[in-house]
Amino acid sequence: MAKDGLRTLLCVCALIVPILSLARAAPGDERDNAVSNTLAVQTAMQQGREFLLRGDCKSAVHTLEAQLSKINGNAAYLALLRDAYRAHVKELRLANQEAEAQRYLQRLQILDPGAAMDGSVVRGANAPAQQVVPVATATPKTVAAPAAPAKPEVTTARGKTDADYDPFHPSREDKQKTARTFLARAEEEFKQRHYKEANSFFEQAHQADAATATASQERWAYCKLHRVVEALNQSPSPTALTELEKETQHALTMAPRLEYGKNLLAEIDKRREASKAPKDPPVTVKHMERGTDGWQRAETANFRIFHTQSKEVAEQAAQVAERTRLTMSRKWFGGFKDDWNPRCDLYLHATAQDYSKATGVPNNSPGHSSIRSDGGRVLSRRIDLHCDDVNNMLVAVLPHEATHVVLAGQFGEHQIPRWADEGMAVLTEPREKVNGHLKNLGRCRQESQLFNVKQLMQLADYPEPRYITAFYAQSVSLVDYLANEKGPQAFTEFLREALKDGYEASLKKHYGYRNFDDLHQKWSQKALAGADNTSGNGVAQNR
Repeated sequence: MAKDGLRTLLCVCALIVPILSLARAAPGDERDNAVSNTLAVQTAMQQGREFLLRGDCKSAVHTLEAQLSKINGNAAYLALLRDAYRAHVKELRLANQEAEAQRYLQRLQILDPGAAMDGSVVRGANAPAQQVVPVATATPKTVAAPAAPAKPEVTTARGKTDADYDPFHPSREDKQKTARTFLARAEEEFKQRHYKEANSFFEQAHQADAATATASQERWAYCKLHRVVEALNQSPSPTALTELEKETQHALTMAPRLEYGKNLLAEIDKRREASKAPKDPPVTVKHMERGTDGWQRAETANFRIFHTQSKEVAEQAAQVAERTRLTMSRKWFGGFKDDWNPRCDLYLHATAQDYSKATGVPNNSPGHSSIRSDGGRVLSRRIDLHCDDVNNMLVAVLPHEATHVVLAGQFGEHQIPRWADEGMAVLTEPREKVNGHLKNLGRCRQESQLFNVKQLMQLADYPEPRYITAFYAQSVSLVDYLANEKGPQAFTEFLREALKDGYEASLKKHYGYRNFDDLHQKWSQKALAGADNTSGNGVAQNR
């Protein structure tokens, strides 16, 4: 028994010795392991952020998931992984990889149960389909196709959107409060005859809430004319004269009583003639009898205007439509040789309710355009607007929609992609509206909503409603960036070849960019550097 007891004791001691050895070695080993784990986690986070910035969401997810066992509940790490999952789900949806998107959506919902209520990521077998077009875009009525066409007809609708349609913008009450604050500062600067500063505050008030700023339109228009006078005194270039003419016409539309604006237009004409810059031909408007359908009619060379407004408003709309057609065709394509056949029908509905009733488009849309085409040949053009805010309709909505109509059919059998179509259309709007979109870049970047250039260019349609603000901001910025690189017509030539031969080949040929990532890096360096500038002096500059 003694021997058995001794043997047992020796066995126990034999077990204790290695355990004690391990215990003595554990503190150092643990420190080494802790350091290694921390370094691995921090490296993964850095690489994950870099992948997200480059738009490589898949690599970001894989890199972060690889170190999950080492994070010990690191909240920042999990937040970064959540953002990577969200971006990757969006990327997979854009690529129509629904099964893969559902797999990563399930992981996202573990980190963010609220994702189940997010329309930007929940779509598929277990969720209702989300509308992927903004509320300002119409679904046109079905039109019968001609017998046995060589290629099927295509009907497209382009919508005009405002910041009011962004679901993440402040409430109307907050907008009104902000607008009143800016207006008070604008009025004080105006009293002090600081017209440049007043103009800036009037613009910010208008961006915050256009309706609140309406009462100060005449003083804002005066500030605009004052700016034109200062610019004319600096001997502007022929190209700048066109911009100054547009600014003056905008001011006169806002405040027709400021007759001095007409003198400025005459002076601009003199400067243009002296510099031999092209002068726009006069627009002839023919007013017709009211039809049996209740519409009054007016006609120009390229537009038929149907309206219930005064002849003055119809005349202004006709002038704006023809001027937009001329300037946009000249800017992007070197001009059109012939008049449109068929003409574009322009309907000016009296109210938003009338507009919605006639078109089926929600009444919070300021307008939309519809184009029916067959293999690149335009069969019909139509623009529908309403006149609740005539000034905004004339200076922003109509030029925007007319640009969509100008661009239709200019790229052969291909339809112009949404990002380019909307970016080019927004650039026809007043500078303060363009700047409003550009200022959204910073906020969208902070909320991880910006697209990689590849994603943006390859979007088949408008993105999910959650990303509409980012889509417009980035589209405007990217179009302006590329158009300024080599000129507007070089941009449309790039776009035409990109639709035929692929974007990366066309980018390399026309701009020298190696690939999408090369463009994204150079564009973002310039665009995001000025994204938070309140005066909008980022990528887009007054031209």
